[in-house]
Amino acid sequence: MVTGYMGTIHDIDEQRRADLARVIMQILDEWGVSPEQRVELLGLPDNTSAETLLLYRQGMPIPDTAGVMRRISHVLTIRNALRTTHPHNAAMADFWITTPHLYFNDESPLAVMLARGEDGMRQIVEHLNGTGEWG
Repeated sequence: MVTGYMGTIHDIDEQRRADLARVIMQILDEWGVSPEQRVELLGLPDNTSAETLLLYRQGMPIPDTAGVMRRISHVLTIRNALRTTHPHNAAMADFWITTPHLYFNDESPLAVMLARGEDGMRQIVEHLNGTGEWG
C-alpha cells in the first residue's frame, strides 16, 4: 500500500500497473523528459534501459515498489494540478514544468524534482496546491 497526494494505492494489479506505465510515459513525453531523467524522476533502477522505457510506453507493467508508486502518485498529482490551473491550455501546463521560476530560485520544477527527488516532488505539489512555505 502506498499513500500519496492522490490517496492510497492498494495492491495494484499487473493490468493497472501497465495502464499506469502508459499514462506516466505519455505525461513525461508531454513534459519533454529525457530517458535518463525518467529513470531518475521515477526512481527506477539505474540500469533501466531506453528499451525498457519503450516497453513501459507499450504497456509493460511499471515496477511494483513503494518508491516508484509514490513518485508516480506525485507526477499524477502535479499533472492534475497543472491541468486544473490551465484548463484551456494543456501546452502551458506542460511548459510550466520546464520553465525556471523565481519561487524555485530560478530553477524549473523539473530541475527541482530531479535534484531533490521525492522531497522536490512534494515541494512542487505543495506549491501547486498553495500549501508550500511562504517567503
